[in-house]
Amino acid sequence: MSFALGATTVASAVSLSLLSASPAFAQGTAQQGSTGLEEVVVTARYREENLQQTPIAITAITVEDIEQRDFTASYELGYTVPNASLRPAQAAFGNTMSAFIRGIGQYDFLPEFEPGVGIYFDDVLHPVTMGSMVDLLDLERVEVLRGPQGTLFGRGSIGGAIRYVSKKPEGADVGSISLTYGEFNRLDVRASYDFGITENLFARVTGVSKRRDGYQDVFDFACAFPDQAGTLPRRIFNRASGCKIGTQGGEDVTGARAALRWVSSDTLEFLLTADYLNDDSEARADTLITVARDPNTGLLPGAFQSWSNAMEAQFGVPFDERFLTSDPYKSYATYSDPVTGIAFTPRTAIEQKGVSGKADWRINDQVRMELILAHRKFESAFATDADQSPLGEQTVDGRQDFDADTAELRFSGRALDMVDWTAGYFYYNGDFQSAQQVSIGAFQPPGATFLVNGLNKTESENNSVFLHTVWTLTDKLSFTAGVRYSEDKKSEQFDNTIVQSTGSAKDEHFDWKAGLDYRFTDWFMAYASAATGYRPQAFNPRPFQVTQFVPVDGEEATSYELGFKADFLERRLRMNLAGFFIDYNQRILPVAGIECLANNQGQYTNLVPAGTPGAVQDSLGQFCVDPNGPAAPPGATVSRTFYDNIPAEVSGVELELAFRPVEGLTISGILGYTDFQGDELDDPSLLGPAVTQVFSDNPIYVPELNWNVTVAYSFGVANGGSLTPRLDYYGQSEICPSLRTNVTIATTNATEDQQCADAFEILNARLEWASGGAWTAAVGVNNVTDKEYYLNKFDLSVFGQPTIEGQPGRPREWYVSFTRTF
Repeated sequence: MSFALGATTVASAVSLSLLSASPAFAQGTAQQGSTGLEEVVVTARYREENLQQTPIAITAITVEDIEQRDFTASYELGYTVPNASLRPAQAAFGNTMSAFIRGIGQYDFLPEFEPGVGIYFDDVLHPVTMGSMVDLLDLERVEVLRGPQGTLFGRGSIGGAIRYVSKKPEGADVGSISLTYGEFNRLDVRASYDFGITENLFARVTGVSKRRDGYQDVFDFACAFPDQAGTLPRRIFNRASGCKIGTQGGEDVTGARAALRWVSSDTLEFLLTADYLNDDSEARADTLITVARDPNTGLLPGAFQSWSNAMEAQFGVPFDERFLTSDPYKSYATYSDPVTGIAFTPRTAIEQKGVSGKADWRINDQVRMELILAHRKFESAFATDADQSPLGEQTVDGRQDFDADTAELRFSGRALDMVDWTAGYFYYNGDFQSAQQVSIGAFQPPGATFLVNGLNKTESENNSVFLHTVWTLTDKLSFTAGVRYSEDKKSEQFDNTIVQSTGSAKDEHFDWKAGLDYRFTDWFMAYASAATGYRPQAFNPRPFQVTQFVPVDGEEATSYELGFKADFLERRLRMNLAGFFIDYNQRILPVAGIECLANNQGQYTNLVPAGTPGAVQDSLGQFCVDPNGPAAPPGATVSRTFYDNIPAEVSGVELELAFRPVEGLTISGILGYTDFQGDELDDPSLLGPAVTQVFSDNPIYVPELNWNVTVAYSFGVANGGSLTPRLDYYGQSEICPSLRTNVTIATTNATEDQQCADAFEILNARLEWASGGAWTAAVGVNNVTDKEYYLNKFDLSVFGQPTIEGQPGRPREWYVSFTRTF
């Protein structure tokens, strides 16, 4: 806490000294045509207000910024938000965005875990992480709120919230059409039209189509390397093919949105919105990083060596390093098993439909009522090939169905001429069905096609009430206070073939927020706040035996924040700085490993005393042997998936800067620093009795640093037009998908570099011409330096399997775009 808040205090003192040093800082807001930065209006507190006068840590990303940065997918927004880590989830989790803010979030797509970051589309909650990787369609802006949220709107979220705000129908009879063409046959078409139907009934329709070939080539191993392929079947014979059988990472997205707005009177209006998205994209780009082996024997871990021996006996090919590629943009995946004959379609598909209605009634000058009703459903299908080879080490086919209803009733107003208040009720009910077929060669029962052919059903419900108040104590000093009560229920019907069980959980929680803000001048405001947040109880969604299907306690956190927002130099320099400390006193942490065998009653069946010949020690410190004989230890254990509740402390600093030194030139940037200290670092035994050392510095999926610098210069050209060259530089430190402990490194020879996604830096460039009227054209290059990097990695070696996969980021790509407004 002392580092984060201390840094903020020092920066605040420096800024205050600057304020007193020069009278130039005391000027008011920028006038039309001046060199000042534009005012940004947000509605995070459900009233329009200047971002610089909003006493919360919030980043607002305008539609102009989204277009100029060539952002088309939701995860790219994270590049511009300090201490936000947004990225497409690894290939095994389908159309999912893993979202973390200030070290708190969720990467899994299954509904047994609730998201740590709330996602809202026009105030409608998207309740699960799956389906959150969306196109940025017809937006006005995106607001990213950092820290616990819940006393103002929606469902409580422990890490933060992302609010997508769409353009409302205005009846202005205006529209636009945009066309982008680029590398990998990229073709994006976007169009929108806003028009009036009657004097007080307005409509807005929007459509998008995105097509792009995959950026990772898939080759037939037997064709490319016949001398190393044994008797594996060849898949392509055309001599002009170059042995290429397809690609991964391609896009095929179609979407539409329609909105009707009826302004009944000056005090009452209704908004009806429907949206549709059909994403039939290819499987995610995926690369086999390493073949993990037992560090002592050099063999594949556990039963996988026996499986590899069987593959060599049948096809003349073991599973080994021959399937590694030196190029992350190449793969040998087949999404099939040559033994059982199963074959899955490589895709990451989802079809979403949603409808919502909003009534906005200004009852009188003091009270406003808003009612939001929404229904959303999606169907998803995806497949993964963990070994990225023609052998069937692990292949998965997943199908998901989701159906949800949400309702929110909010009243807001002003009382006693000094209190702005919001009170509301929120309801959510969702049904999530997940069916997965999983083939793991080493664990297949004799003659079986699948290890798992599961069908799991999860029903979730939330009822909440909340109250938020802002007390204007003086013309400069305000006090914020809010409370929330939540009741969550979750029920499980679980059947993954291995484990059949049911479960239910219920949580009740009380959260609060308190804060002070003081406006020293019209252009300098400081604030301090404290807030709590929680995440409901969960279940282990991937048990390998009945001992692992257990409920997981929920999460709780108390966050403290101190910051300031300031505009200097006649509003040409903007600086927002925040420091925070989070007492993360209940935290769900995945604990991977291996476990001795148990029966359906949860009793271990193959335990032996320590020192028994051929015995294997599992992650719980137990010793066991293969029930078929102590001389065959590879069959003594199964993979262990488990989730523990271990406290942590998180501190950090967030800086956002924008500078316009002269007319036309804008320099902006962000910097986020997170220091995450889990109790397991001081007491490794919290991860299990066999764990004595933790070698990881950072928590899973959380980078220590992220940053962005943007430079753009706009100058006039003939006929009233403008030309704007622009550079965007993004970076972040490494992220790891699992903890490295003495137990995990004892079972795999994988290195930290292989298990973690390295730090990366990306440079994008763009040149835009605007006619000063209806036309805009741009040419750009993303990833100018052709940096090879990984968006994430999927480490199965910590579960006793021999693979680590990585999803490579996109290589260098060029594009040209044209936009016509009318």
